[in-house]
Amino acid sequence: MTAAGPRLLSGHRSGIAASVRVPPSKSLTNRALVLAALADGGTITSPLACEDTLVLGRALGAAGWPLEWGGAGIEMRPRDTAVERATVHLGNSGTGARLLMALLATVPGTWVVDGTERLRERPMGPLVHALRGLGVALRPAGGGRLPVEVRGCTPRGGRLRIWPGASSQFVSALLLAAPRMARGLELHLEGPVPSRPYLELTRRAMVAWGLEVRCSGDGRLWKVPPGLPRPVEFAVEGDWSAASFFAAAAAGVGGSVEIRPLDCSSGQGDRSILDVLTRAGARWETVPGGVRVVGGTLVPFRADLADSPDLFPALAVVAAAAPPGSELTGLAHLRHKESDRLGVMTGNLRRCGARLETTGDTFRVLGSLSPLERAVDVVAAGDHRIAMAMAVAALVAGPLRLDDAGCVAKSFPGFWDQWNLVTDG
Repeated sequence: MTAAGPRLLSGHRSGIAASVRVPPSKSLTNRALVLAALADGGTITSPLACEDTLVLGRALGAAGWPLEWGGAGIEMRPRDTAVERATVHLGNSGTGARLLMALLATVPGTWVVDGTERLRERPMGPLVHALRGLGVALRPAGGGRLPVEVRGCTPRGGRLRIWPGASSQFVSALLLAAPRMARGLELHLEGPVPSRPYLELTRRAMVAWGLEVRCSGDGRLWKVPPGLPRPVEFAVEGDWSAASFFAAAAAGVGGSVEIRPLDCSSGQGDRSILDVLTRAGARWETVPGGVRVVGGTLVPFRADLADSPDLFPALAVVAAAAPPGSELTGLAHLRHKESDRLGVMTGNLRRCGARLETTGDTFRVLGSLSPLERAVDVVAAGDHRIAMAMAVAALVAGPLRLDDAGCVAKSFPGFWDQWNLVTDG
């Protein structure tokens, strides 16, 4: 159950003992929805039902793919080809908008992809440019942003170069749409590629649906031949991004937390939270169906988050809880997320007493958090991951007043129920 509106976050705590459950992976649920549409059928078991995935499911339905979302999973049925025009609204889901834009580019018809004002601010240009290079007619708003009108066709495919820029989602979107292209796709990546593990996640999901995906050893060349996937039954694993906040809580204040269900051999990039927290002084061990994270004496640590930027909110709190000297890098693209994550997290932690320095893509801790004498106001900025990170900060520094607790519904509708197991344990 999601608590809407403001929320008083209790703290300060020294040591926790809890066992929590995290939701299925949002990233894998979104990819599975697109793959089921490509296959004109399939079953997705244990999907995540959150704002982002539900809005993508509704958008697919509006574009002609009938899907039934039941308690145990999602059933996709063959597309209604009579649907040739639709406006699809993706809320604040950057992943949904990018994946669906590329998919609709391969479907004959006229489609308009749109979203909230915040989503309209987020970059879409590299994907628009790439699709045009494949022969698709698109008409975006100024600056290559939403809303974008897409004239769907059978793209010619073939060789294409792309500079992903702000997001690996542009690459994932093209890879997922490639089976519907006349010649498949040979995709060459140029420049920095943020969040590389998400591309491996895309590859694994495509292979699970029976598609051939080849990647060079340096991750720069991707080849997908034409040919649609077959309907399959696809099970969604637990979400390491969601797990990061509970792991950070154990590291930040000591004690232990068991987190399930999680696959410790997962291809999700945010599994690297375990390695980073080990460098910060925590330890972890596998338990049946998941992992136990045990806090220890925190020490300053460094981490490059270019491949796992969603870990920044949780790790920023751990860094501020440790003795001064921690440094997080690879943060250049955080300003293009659901909020300006680097700016908002820095402002919140400064209000909690931390002394911080941000330069370019780097976050440094000059002075640590200490227990607050009274509650301090912090903001979520409509960002689910910042709201969850502030719950961790409250354990470390003391009570905080969060302006918007309901925004966690974007990826983790049951977060506050599970968080109560941490604070009440």
